[in-house]
Amino acid sequence: MILVDLNQVMISNLMIQVGGNKNVELDENLFRHMILNTLRSNRTKFGDKFGELVICCDDKNFWRRERFPYYKANRKKYREESTVDWSTVFNTLNKVRDEIEEFFPYKVIRIETAEADDVIATLVKLRDQTHNTGDPLHDEPTLILSGDKDFIQLHKYKNVKQYDPVHKR
Repeated sequence: MILVDLNQVMISNLMIQVGGNKNVELDENLFRHMILNTLRSNRTKFGDKFGELVICCDDKNFWRRERFPYYKANRKKYREESTVDWSTVFNTLNKVRDEIEEFFPYKVIRIETAEADDVIATLVKLRDQTHNTGDPLHDEPTLILSGDKDFIQLHKYKNVKQYDPVHKR
C-alpha cells in the first residue's frame, strides 16, 4: 500500500508552486488540480510495486496539542505572519479531501484527534505485527509518501520505504 501523508504532501507541494511569491492569490481549482495530479502521478509511478493509495489525513484537533500546548506553536506563529491565506488553503484541502473520499476509489482515513503521522505509524506497525501469517497482503511492501523525516523511525519495519514527492527522493 501507498500511505499518503495528505497535508504534508499537499502543503509542501503548494509552497513549491507558490515559491517566493508572497502575495499569490490561491485559486481553489488550481489547488484541487495540484492535489489530484500529485496523487495520480504517484499512484502511476508506484502503484505496480506498492499497490493502492491510502490517503491519511490530519484531524483538526490533535491529541498532542491537548497534551503539549506549545506543540507546533512556531508553525502557528509563522502562519499568522505569512501573507498566504491559510484559511483558504485548509478549507480547500478539507474540501478536496472530502471530494476524494466521496468520488474517488482511494481509501481515506481520518481519525478524530489523530494526525496522519499517527495513522501511518499505526498501519505500518499493524502490518508488521501480522507479517508471516501466510496472507500475501502482509508481505507486500509499504510506501510512505511524505517528506516528513519523522517517518525514518518506521524504516526499521520490514518492507517499508519512504518517498519524498517534493524533492523526488
